[in-house]
Amino acid sequence: MIRLDNKIINKFIPKLLTGFILIGIIILFLKNALPVQFIQDDAFTALRYVKNFINGYGLVFNQGERVEGYTNFLWVIILSIVGFLSRDISLENFTQYLSLFFSIVLIILTFVLSDIFNENDKSSSNIKSSKIIRILFDVVPVIMLAFSTPLIYWGVSGMETTMFVSLLLLSIIFYLKGNRDKPNYPFLIVSICNSLLRPEGMIFFLLIILHKIITKLIGKTKLINRQLLLSIFDKTFIKEIIIYLIPLTVFLIFRLIYYGYPLPNTFYAKTEFTIQFVQRGIKYFLEFNKANLAYGLILVLPLVLFIYKKIFKKYLLLYLLIFPWILCVIIIGGDVLPIGRFFLPIMPLTYILFAKSIKVFFDLIAFNNKYTKYLSLSLLLILIIAYSFINYKKQKDEMMTKRSYEAGLVQKMKIYARWINEREELSGHIPFVAMSTIGTFSYYTNSKIIDLVGLTNSYIAHNPEEVYGIDNELPVIWKERHYNAAYVLKQNPDYIIFPAGGKPSAFAECALFVQKEFKENYYTQLLYSEELHQLLPIFTRKLIPEKEIVLNECNVKFVKHFIKANDYFLKMLDSNDKDMLKRISLECDSITYYCPQRKADALTIRGYSYYHAGKYEEAKIFLKEASDYDPFNAISRLYLKNIFVNEGNIKGAVELMLQIKKYSPDALPGFDVKF
Repeated sequence: MIRLDNKIINKFIPKLLTGFILIGIIILFLKNALPVQFIQDDAFTALRYVKNFINGYGLVFNQGERVEGYTNFLWVIILSIVGFLSRDISLENFTQYLSLFFSIVLIILTFVLSDIFNENDKSSSNIKSSKIIRILFDVVPVIMLAFSTPLIYWGVSGMETTMFVSLLLLSIIFYLKGNRDKPNYPFLIVSICNSLLRPEGMIFFLLIILHKIITKLIGKTKLINRQLLLSIFDKTFIKEIIIYLIPLTVFLIFRLIYYGYPLPNTFYAKTEFTIQFVQRGIKYFLEFNKANLAYGLILVLPLVLFIYKKIFKKYLLLYLLIFPWILCVIIIGGDVLPIGRFFLPIMPLTYILFAKSIKVFFDLIAFNNKYTKYLSLSLLLILIIAYSFINYKKQKDEMMTKRSYEAGLVQKMKIYARWINEREELSGHIPFVAMSTIGTFSYYTNSKIIDLVGLTNSYIAHNPEEVYGIDNELPVIWKERHYNAAYVLKQNPDYIIFPAGGKPSAFAECALFVQKEFKENYYTQLLYSEELHQLLPIFTRKLIPEKEIVLNECNVKFVKHFIKANDYFLKMLDSNDKDMLKRISLECDSITYYCPQRKADALTIRGYSYYHAGKYEEAKIFLKEASDYDPFNAISRLYLKNIFVNEGNIKGAVELMLQIKKYSPDALPGFDVKF
């Protein structure tokens, strides 16, 4: 009876301990993740497709336009099924809960995979690890992942990222546990689902199949070529490939028939194989390496496993998944979105390799006795866990800054959407809007939208037209170079929205901003947001275009100085450094030099810069001149109105308000004048 009890204790106590540790890790993860909770703007793009689908318009972004502007087919289908089953459910909330659910699943699967690689583990040492050490080695990768900002950030973003990584780990688990003598149906089903979820799923499937081929080759080099091929590509192997390809071929046919192209439109809009993209990819990797891999130590230390052929063979699969994927990410130029999203799929695998390499590294060190070794190893594992906590704290501020920016963008786009919906109700006309951050805005309106970077527009994606002079020197934060400004302007959108307000922040926006037709046909309308307590600019089509007498051709180089002048202004506000006025003035001089037609813009920037620096007399001169140049210029008139009010010139202030109200009727709430 005592022996039975001991067996029960020896069997279940480690499992119970592991369960408590995992629950504790998940609770700590939720404690860190829930305050971060937000919805990424890109998540709303998929929701726009879902909304149109459940309303009977098909899998489209704009009604009547078949463009595959998403890369998460299975995610869209899952959300659509939920939407069909319950029209009252909040899809934006559900997508958040779903991504959070798969974050927890991912944490659990990381432990399971770590345990699989550690089971029956025999290192070079003759000393066998205790069960507690075994549990620690299983748990270390889980802790490192749970306290990583990529998982915390993307795990609550409302996107499919954590589901994709969860399915990847599940496919690896089924692959390792499967019977090699018959088709591995669980592995195939999960791999198919992951390939339908994101196109990258096909890359990981091919890498796993490559591992299967390599393991079959090992030890069979004495066979002649024909025998070797037959042993590798046997009936089971061929059957698995066919089973995998059938649903993906059906999906490809659907793509070709429904959308007209074999790949998602986003591939054509975003992909470039250029040196510039590789450079961006290297920078993206180095930033991730610094933030999440201890400056590369976590990635380099596993190379110690090469010493032991048997151990290396066991972990070869992880190497085949990690390093080719890093190369792929570098080649495509990294990701436009922050916090290491593209590297999250390999983070659990990298951490599992790292934990194993620590153990092997200690096996190489001579210790006087096994207890000294275990004590040293335990202390090191504690240090690794401490590193995870400390590194999270170190990266947290940057993560929260990115989160704040994204939440602010979503909030701003909701305000724009409400304003556009009001215009639709007043006019009975569905507005046509051009913009580059299409997600949130598109979900909350029924407007027809043209995506400036072509993600949901097939013409721009397949017929980009780069503006000569728009080059890498532009201080913009976007990497997409596919755009067609002339095409956009020919569509005559009613409104054009830039996420940064009146300043372009993408190549596509810069290309639009420098067009002569843009200057002639659009002006900056202002609308006041009670929610944000600020004025939001929106470029509005003029009822009657103004043809200007152009004495000198405008050089597109002015846009770089326009952006820099605005950036210096923001720095001046943040730092209260009035010396920035000199830099702002120099940039404004360059604006006028390269494009005299933009003199009013340069004067306006100068004017509000001097205003915020407390130099009201100088500001008044610049703002008045800008107002005289441009009758549509509401920004200069608003600042000038404030100066007149402070001076007691109420009559002049009222006249300015009347002028502002004419072209920006929603800029002055409470000042109701009808023309």
